[in-house]
Amino acid sequence: MEYSHTKHDEKINRGTVIQLIVSALQNNKFVFGRQLAQKWLSFYPGDLTVQYYLALFYQKENQLELAADETRKIIETDPEYLSAHELLVTLPIADDEKDLSSACIHVLGGVTKNKSALPAWGPALRVVKKSIGKEKFDNAGDLMVRILSLKLDNPIINLFHLKSIYFQKDSNSIRNLAEIYHNKWPNTLFYKLILAEQLLESGDEEEAVNLLHDCVAKDSSGQIARRLWGDQHVFLPLWPDELSIRFDFQVPGEVASDMGWNRLPEGKFEESNYIYEDQSDGSTKSFSGAPRSKAFMEAEKEFQRIAKSIKKDFSGKLDGRFPVYIIMTTKTGMIQQYGLQTYNVINQSMAQINQVLQKKSGWDSLIFIPDDAKTQQKLNLVPITIIDPWKIKLAIHDLDKMLAKRGERIGALLIVGGNEVVPFHRLPNPTDDVDDEIYSDNPYGSLDNNYFVTNWPLGRVIGEKGQDAGLLIQQLRQIVKFHMQPKSANKVWERIVRSFTNIFTYKYLSSFGYSASVWKRSSTTVYKALGESKSLYISPNGKKQSLTKQDLVSVDFGYFNLHGLVDRPEWYGQRDYLDPPGNDYPVALSPEDLINNGKAPKVLLTEACYGGHVFGKNENESIALKYLSLGTNVVIGSTSTSYGSVAPPLIAADLFAQLFWQHIREGYLVGESFQRAKISFVQEMMNRQGYLDGEDQKTLIQFVYYGDPFFIYEGKEIQIKRVNLIDRPDKIRTISDHKNGGSNMDIPEETMQQVKSTLKSYLPGIDNADVKMSRLQIGSSRQGKADNQKQSKPKVLSDKFMVTVRNPIQINKNRYYQIARLTFDKKGSVIKVAMSR
Repeated sequence: MEYSHTKHDEKINRGTVIQLIVSALQNNKFVFGRQLAQKWLSFYPGDLTVQYYLALFYQKENQLELAADETRKIIETDPEYLSAHELLVTLPIADDEKDLSSACIHVLGGVTKNKSALPAWGPALRVVKKSIGKEKFDNAGDLMVRILSLKLDNPIINLFHLKSIYFQKDSNSIRNLAEIYHNKWPNTLFYKLILAEQLLESGDEEEAVNLLHDCVAKDSSGQIARRLWGDQHVFLPLWPDELSIRFDFQVPGEVASDMGWNRLPEGKFEESNYIYEDQSDGSTKSFSGAPRSKAFMEAEKEFQRIAKSIKKDFSGKLDGRFPVYIIMTTKTGMIQQYGLQTYNVINQSMAQINQVLQKKSGWDSLIFIPDDAKTQQKLNLVPITIIDPWKIKLAIHDLDKMLAKRGERIGALLIVGGNEVVPFHRLPNPTDDVDDEIYSDNPYGSLDNNYFVTNWPLGRVIGEKGQDAGLLIQQLRQIVKFHMQPKSANKVWERIVRSFTNIFTYKYLSSFGYSASVWKRSSTTVYKALGESKSLYISPNGKKQSLTKQDLVSVDFGYFNLHGLVDRPEWYGQRDYLDPPGNDYPVALSPEDLINNGKAPKVLLTEACYGGHVFGKNENESIALKYLSLGTNVVIGSTSTSYGSVAPPLIAADLFAQLFWQHIREGYLVGESFQRAKISFVQEMMNRQGYLDGEDQKTLIQFVYYGDPFFIYEGKEIQIKRVNLIDRPDKIRTISDHKNGGSNMDIPEETMQQVKSTLKSYLPGIDNADVKMSRLQIGSSRQGKADNQKQSKPKVLSDKFMVTVRNPIQINKNRYYQIARLTFDKKGSVIKVAMSR
């Protein structure tokens, strides 16, 4: 077999990529074609045509579930994609889904085998489509009324209903219908495009731009917009002229021959489990430099009009109330830890933050001290008399009710002080591991008993143990300095252009990552949102280059996936079973490794167990505190034993970290990214499992945020987004370890062997581990302090059970435990593995 390759740095455009893909299909080079499609989609995930080809490759490789999932995503985005429907009906899907796609094929002009089996609306909707094409809109409208009388609810009917109205140019009906169908089918771009156009015409520019931004990202080639508005539509400049990637694949000989490329006699194409990670060098053409057509000039004129009116506030009343940034502490706690004089100094810094935030467009700010009679009297609230987290939470509820009376709401919360000042909530541990309870700030951000996700972004400014408030005051002054800095005021058109350009010119952020070797695969997947894999360091590092002390402080973002211990300041690596012999748990980082040279990461996230457990410590006893002392604006870490995966798919802390970094890259405030990551985490795990298990719940409550929730990274690589009210999941189904479920359960020998076989590569000395088998129950296994209702007898699940492994390890002559949790189905198969960090 002959192979050919292009030069390593050669770039190819979209047309060439599709030629290569088609040739790969014709020549049965499915691995090559699939990986080329995956690489292209890693840069342009919204290319619907390449998504379609990827689904075809999955089908050819007999990965039929993946093929169906990929095809469904295409159809959800573009219900008029005829080829996608034609592919879906050839896959093993449910009959009702197959019937719907068969009807869609007929409507869209495709060939169906059994027309007599089509639903009545299918032929009728095909006539509507033809009538619209012939501009017989009255005929289309009349027939559409008859179809709607059937009261069927599917996206293709709704789409042609809106089309029939749209081309009759009834503006009021168009917008109302577009909003209804957009809410019903939020991932379908047709509705977004029409709604964006209507919003621009009515002056709602910001929402329109956000919708268009999403349409460009999710339809890279602009096929849906061209189908709707024609090839020279007014928004065409928002899409790039050319899409390209750097090409470094070895090309099968048959494909090279089809392309007319020279051949080389050597080479072998190797299968890989990973999508290629090469980065476009940024030289892809941007639409901003394209020749200015008449359509472009019309678009620019429109956006210049936007620029004049963009000063209007869009950030405010999404629920009808004006957002307020709350700065909260307790007077009693402050004075007890720092004394009255220092409390007054801290109060002055809080007042400065309050003053500067009151000038923020679309926001108000106030200082809230729930145990201070003077400040509470001004708010017409009753002061609390005991510094208790649940009483403080209720006081926050009362504050929000008071704000509602004057048309306001809590929009963000900054807690000032550590556990001695504003106590952390101590929530029940939903897992059966070494932690008795979980320190968490989540309840301070919730108006109800759903503590998994918060109603608003919140953060905490925390100090060291003892009476020295230097670190606390330093952070407060840093917040004042940040918000007093003049922000760049680019023209709106330039800002919009940059936001669309950034979709297609992916740039790595200034960052480093540091991972235990044993789970470098999952860490690499997380780190893709920040940088190249070569910037992810591992411990132990073998023969690879080590991190320098300069590396640890000279970038904007830091990501750690290392081991942590509750009573040790260091973070540790772990040797992979394929690494050379050596220390299984070497020290990867200690506080003294962090040098004070005037530089520090702006945002740091650590997955390490106890990475955010700073209670009773100073900066030399906590890496988190040390980074804060160096000037890091935000540190995110866990207060207890955290969990993750050893390889994709990501779970627990790994998934949370990935989602957080993705939201950072999308341009959200860091506090909002933290909040959104938890909401996205719930949505992802509910979609995967239908419930949140113990590790999921623990991940959501154990990660805390140290810093200002309003801090934002203002690098040119990121398009900043405004703060918005976020919808929280209404209903969350949970399962947890049955508190009495493990005492009488004997572990079958077959299960024990499967546990050891699964974990032997990750737990050195597993033969000495303590293994416990327990049942799972619906809901929480323990009652929290805030729950006053009597608990009914929990329902125990019969189709799943949990095995918890506590593996003893020796560090500094002390015994600790590394924990693994394996979920089994009723057949005895492992369906999930979580490893402690």
